[in-house]
Amino acid sequence: MNTTVLEIPTELLEAARITPQEARRELAIRLYQLQRLNGRQAAELAGDPDVIKSLSWSKDTTGHFDLDDFLSWASHDLKTPLNSIIGFSSVILKGLSGPISEMQETDLSTVLRAGQRMLALIGYLVEIARLNNGHTHLSREGANIEEVIAEATKHWTKQNEAKPLRTEMTLADPIFNVDKGQMRQIVSHLLTLASLHVTEGTVSLFASDLEDALNVRIQSHGTKSANRFEMDSTMLRFIISSLVKLHGGQMDDPQETDDGLLLKFSVPR
Repeated sequence: MNTTVLEIPTELLEAARITPQEARRELAIRLYQLQRLNGRQAAELAGDPDVIKSLSWSKDTTGHFDLDDFLSWASHDLKTPLNSIIGFSSVILKGLSGPISEMQETDLSTVLRAGQRMLALIGYLVEIARLNNGHTHLSREGANIEEVIAEATKHWTKQNEAKPLRTEMTLADPIFNVDKGQMRQIVSHLLTLASLHVTEGTVSLFASDLEDALNVRIQSHGTKSANRFEMDSTMLRFIISSLVKLHGGQMDDPQETDDGLLLKFSVPR
């Protein structure tokens, strides 16, 4: 059989926090769900004869409805319709399907924001399920933490242009033994958590390596939000603290301030 080499930038795999083999498996599953490949072909692409069996979820194996297992299994099907809603709403708002009225623009903007939030919540649920099941593992390496944080803040800023971000890093030695993908996730989630507490304002990030540990402080300043976003905040706090603990570090309890939220964590070198 002829073969084709598919090159995937390492940065993308790190951002997705998956290995090349896991990416191959995910591609096989997705093509099978889209009915582009049959079961035999998907198994061959994944390099796993049981890959399709993993799509068959049943409570019979445990005797009860295991929500963590279900979320891990159903994440593709949960996200796909929301991605369609978000994608088509964005296309219409940009006028690519023709002109729309001011009222339609307002309504569609509400749909888009709601879809984006729901997609984020599903993503948080899947992360929590993987953490609960012990499926989240670190791939530690000596990494320049200053570059890791810069990559995370750059990506977050693109998605949150309405809230300016200020960063300040004072690192005598920026090399830390961390999982770069998970560390980017920690920083991104912390920025999101802080920003949820203000409707208008800024977010600041300070990083240092005092006492041979990475110390990060993130704080939001602005008009306090009336919506407490309790669900989002609770899930984000669990995910962040769990990932920090996997690194052998500690996250302090969030502190409400007069104009925002203060968050701190530290991880050993």
